[in-house]
Amino acid sequence: MDTFFNASKNKTRVLILTSNAVIAQFFLHILHFNEKDFDFLLEDGNHQNAGSDFVILETSDVEKAALFQPNIALITQDIKPDETMVVLRNIVAGGVLIHPNAFQEAAEESGNFFRKLEFSLADFQKSQDHFILSTSLGPIPLSSAEESLAANMEGVKLLAQQFGVMEEEFYEAVTEFK
Repeated sequence: MDTFFNASKNKTRVLILTSNAVIAQFFLHILHFNEKDFDFLLEDGNHQNAGSDFVILETSDVEKAALFQPNIALITQDIKPDETMVVLRNIVAGGVLIHPNAFQEAAEESGNFFRKLEFSLADFQKSQDHFILSTSLGPIPLSSAEESLAANMEGVKLLAQQFGVMEEEFYEAVTEFK
């Protein structure tokens, strides 16, 4: 792990703080689909270091997340605001925090200067073994049984926008996710 942190010092560090690995796997799919270059380290040990300017860390461990000192951080709905102050204090000044509405107070109390992008639970319906997302582009099917993924879709979309993936490109990749 120390080697990973040392190798990421001069890169744009992107954190996905979640207890649901499907969210990170989905985000990597979005980036691959849109031909974005990135390195990553997932909680399950899966990793890639191809020398990209971006490196993504997925973890549920707040201490590990804080050591990473992210430039950009997505915190998902399943993480409790009171557990994350150490992470919020270690976001690089001028960075970006993407967080659920429930984190507004914690984000303000962090004392750190970074852009705060708040998101609400996505509007979706369960349909047998998948979800239907209600979007500005109309209903979009999500081939996943993971409600947490559907619920955090707005946060993942905001994170994708930090990589230059706009709404239409994002939802096109959503329809291809398996």
